[in-house]
Amino acid sequence: MRLQLNMALAILCIVILSACSTNRKLTYFNDIAAATGTDAASRLPQMRIQPGDVLQITIATYDKEVSMLLNPNQVSTPGISGNGMEQGYLVDSAGNISLPMAGKLNVQGKTTAEINDQVARELEKTIKNAYVSTRLVNFQVSVLGDVARPGSFRIGAERASVLDALSMAGDLNVTAKRDDIMIIREVNGVKNYTSINLNDSKMLSSPYYYLVNNDVIYVKPGPGKLFPTSRLLQLLPAILSTISLITTIVILSK
Repeated sequence: MRLQLNMALAILCIVILSACSTNRKLTYFNDIAAATGTDAASRLPQMRIQPGDVLQITIATYDKEVSMLLNPNQVSTPGISGNGMEQGYLVDSAGNISLPMAGKLNVQGKTTAEINDQVARELEKTIKNAYVSTRLVNFQVSVLGDVARPGSFRIGAERASVLDALSMAGDLNVTAKRDDIMIIREVNGVKNYTSINLNDSKMLSSPYYYLVNNDVIYVKPGPGKLFPTSRLLQLLPAILSTISLITTIVILSK
C-alpha cells in the first residue's frame, strides 16, 4: 500500500513541476531577479521621419489670414479625409515636403522637433514669430501570427514599444514562441529582419524595442500550436486515468 501511495505522490509532483515549467515559458523577462531598475529617458530613441510618412504641420501667427494661408490642409478634425487619404503633407520618395511660403524642405531623417525649427527658420524670412507644431499622423504597426487579435494598429503618440503593440493585439497566445519574435523594418527602401527574445531583459535595450512607422511584428507559433490548450491540460486525461488506476489498486489491496 505504501508503494502505491508513493507512486501517487510522485505523479502529483510531476504534475506540479510540469505546471511550473509551463508557467515559466509563458512569462516575460525570466532573467530579471527583481522588478526594479531605471532607464534614462535621454537614451530613448526619437522617431525619425521617412519617405511615405504623412505630417500634420500647424503654423500659427498673429495674422489670422496669414495663418489660414499657411494651413491649407488644416481641418477641424485631423485624421482621414472623405477620400480615405490622410490630412497632411506626404513625404515624397526623396524625403521632401512642400509648404506654402517655405517651399520645398527635406525632412528625411529629422525628428518632429527639428522640423519645427527648420520650418520656423524658413518662415522667419517673411513672417515673424511663427509658431510651428509638427506631428506624424500615419504612424501604424502591424502584428501578425500567434496573437489574440492580429491586425494593423494606429499609434497616437510618437513612440511605441513592442510591448505596446502586443498589448494592442491582445497579447501572445499561450502557444506562441516568446524567444523568437520577428520584426520587419524598412529603412531607406531596404527591409531589415531581426529576432527578439521576450524572455531576455536585454531586449529592452534593443534598437528594435521601440517601433517605427510601418514596422511589422510576426509572432511565430510554437510546437504546441496544434493543441488549443496548455501541455498540462493535454496530459490531464492520462494523469487522471493513472491516478484512478492507482486508487483502485490501493482499495483492492486492502
